[in-house]
Amino acid sequence: MLHGTMNQRLRTVVLAALLATPLPVQGQGSFGSAPGAPSQPTPPPSRDEPSRPEPGPATPAAPPIAAPRDLPPAQDIFRRSVEAIGGADAIRRHTCMHVKGTLASPGMPTPGSMQMFMLAPNRFLTVIDMGQLGRMEQGFDGTVGWSRNPMMGAQLLRGATLDELRRQSDFYKELDPGKLWDKATTKGVADFAGFRCHEIEVEGDLGEGSLFYGVDDGLARGMRLKVDTPMGKVPTETRMLEYKVFDGLKVASKTEISAMSATQTMTVDSVTYDPIDPKVFDLPADVKALVANAGKPAAPKGTPAAPGKTP
Repeated sequence: MLHGTMNQRLRTVVLAALLATPLPVQGQGSFGSAPGAPSQPTPPPSRDEPSRPEPGPATPAAPPIAAPRDLPPAQDIFRRSVEAIGGADAIRRHTCMHVKGTLASPGMPTPGSMQMFMLAPNRFLTVIDMGQLGRMEQGFDGTVGWSRNPMMGAQLLRGATLDELRRQSDFYKELDPGKLWDKATTKGVADFAGFRCHEIEVEGDLGEGSLFYGVDDGLARGMRLKVDTPMGKVPTETRMLEYKVFDGLKVASKTEISAMSATQTMTVDSVTYDPIDPKVFDLPADVKALVANAGKPAAPKGTPAAPGKTP
């Protein structure tokens, strides 16, 4: 149950890893390229999808293909994408999900491990272990959003960041991909990541830019977005290169995410829908401490020191 829109849950965390971790950049080529990156083995194509040539590094946007005179509305493309992965009934059949995979980056000797846990209606946890670069976590327990990484330690998420995580944690939001965006308009037909795609211009709290859906198969193939970060608006590109079928649902099983001239490749190895212990989503001790302290009023300036204490 991890397709175009759903894949943004992992994309959000992977992008945070790209921006928060000092990854070595292999060259300064075109946007999203990483010359010199070690090649990754490519799993065999799914029986449900014909084999396609492996796309090369990201290149600047190709000029649009001559578009049909009557373009489908964005909402029709979104609805078709739900059917393309298996349909609404197959999505509603599940109440939890556990994803395992790997995350590979230029300069890393071996890929890092990645796990994502979800429980309806809106509990979410992602854990990425990047080896020497450290462990990154992001979670939402239905109320509190939090993150932990080697650069910043434990943090409570607030404002727009918390709002985005709350939306991403909605287990069934893939039933209506368009609700993530304030504005979505079909622009035309273009080549993207080696596929002929409908391009949809979007604006919303998740960013602004374009989404791409296969003309032939309806599958989400990626996005180019400018997203708000602590460093300002950052151009990002996500390319969904391969799909596999897990329990009747097509999953984006190989995804490349590029930002600030660095690229990470996310590979999904397994997706299971067995029951998940709700304790998985309990807040870690250091996050609980932050929550407790957040509820305490700050001491007013000029408060006298306690007796026997040096101010």
